Amino acid sequence: MKYKLSFLMKGRMLKDLILIIISVMLASIAQVLLKLGMSKVGRIADFRDALTKLPSALISPLVLSGLLVFGISALSWLVVLSRVRLSIAYPMVSLGYVAVVLFSLFVFKEPIKPVALVGCGVVIIGVILISRGL
Repeated sequence: MKYKLSFLMKGRMLKDLILIIISVMLASIAQVLLKLGMSKVGRIADFRDALTKLPSALISPLVLSGLLVFGISALSWLVVLSRVRLSIAYPMVSLGYVAVVLFSLFVFKEPIKPVALVGCGVVIIGVILISRGL
């Protein structure tokens, strides 16, 4: 019986981990969509410029898609919070930094310095250490 219960707990933990990863990835994808949309709107230099450009941003399909994906991410995160201890779930949000760096490299062709990649490795190691220490 103990083995069966342990197996069920591992299955539930795997489902929770997948849900956390989905939520974090959705938030990262939302950032990419927002950046793509704002790249089309143009740079906002100051408050006056914001008043003229933000209305067009709010009707941009990419910006609207980004906001929608953020909303879905937030809803999935609420499910995570209902199932997983905050001290385990929240540190995993930092994996979004790693995802955004990779998206920046591959989608926007932004140069990524080696030290940033080392930082990504440190974040991943930190998440692993935190999750094992709880």
